Amino acid sequence: MPLPLQLTLFELRTLLGGELEVWGNPPAPVLRELAAFEHAEWGSLAVLPERATPTRIAKCRSGVVVGVANQIQDWMRGRRSTDEPGWFLRVDDSSRALVRLLEGPCRPPDDDDDWLSSAETTGKWGAQARTAMIHRGAQIEPGTWIGPGVVVHSRVRIGTGCRIGEGSILGAPGFGFVQLDGRATPLPHWAGLQVDPDVWVGPQCQISAGLLDPTWIGSGVRIDAQVQIAHNCRVGAHCLIAGQSGLAGSVELGEGCVIGGQVGVSDHVVLGPGCRVAARAGVTKSWPGGVTLRGFPARTQMRG
Repeated sequence: MPLPLQLTLFELRTLLGGELEVWGNPPAPVLRELAAFEHAEWGSLAVLPERATPTRIAKCRSGVVVGVANQIQDWMRGRRSTDEPGWFLRVDDSSRALVRLLEGPCRPPDDDDDWLSSAETTGKWGAQARTAMIHRGAQIEPGTWIGPGVVVHSRVRIGTGCRIGEGSILGAPGFGFVQLDGRATPLPHWAGLQVDPDVWVGPQCQISAGLLDPTWIGSGVRIDAQVQIAHNCRVGAHCLIAGQSGLAGSVELGEGCVIGGQVGVSDHVVLGPGCRVAARAGVTKSWPGGVTLRGFPARTQMRG
């Protein structure tokens, strides 16, 4: 779910500066959440990345949008096609605006360095979890097995009946940066990670926290050893991911996908339900459900 906040339109402009543009006759809203612009609803606040394409900007349904000057026409084109009113806050630097929101009104209260003691982890999950590090802000349902050396960060939710293998790290900040003042500045990843029931995570895996929406692992997923799943990924129920594979940021796997060993999937790729990817393939674009892919760049399997 999106990040909660509580801002009036006046407070937003005071925080970020800039100039307000309006389409139609919208009411002045109280903003209660910051959402990814692709999924934002009318009552949400959205920040447009500077890399966003004109088509994706036009499809943004947020009632209040923060962006730069060259995005206004695309936003208005979308409003004109749907006849929806809205506000556009024009800023000089949308990346800086996003950081101010994340470090300010969106900052959660439980970001302190507060971890369970070894006695507490042993008491909750058994002797094998003595060396695990579990943040007090994590939520782990009964019946989940926690292996030695596991790290579970704040804002991670793990369902019942899961198995988290030795040395795996869940909910660490994602690899997301913006260039501010000549420096790659890390973005706070407050949205966390949702792991549904009956998920197995092998040893030495990393599943990163999401930026504005949680990274999500669906029920019944099986993940082999040394797999990386980056921020904002969505892995559908009952997927199988073999060892040493990597999903870059914002990848989506439909239900029942099978990913072979040492596969790489590029950022923002969407694979439909039931896709199968052969070992050591490199997937660089989205594919519909049910296809079998192999090679680099990955192509559909030839018949005959």
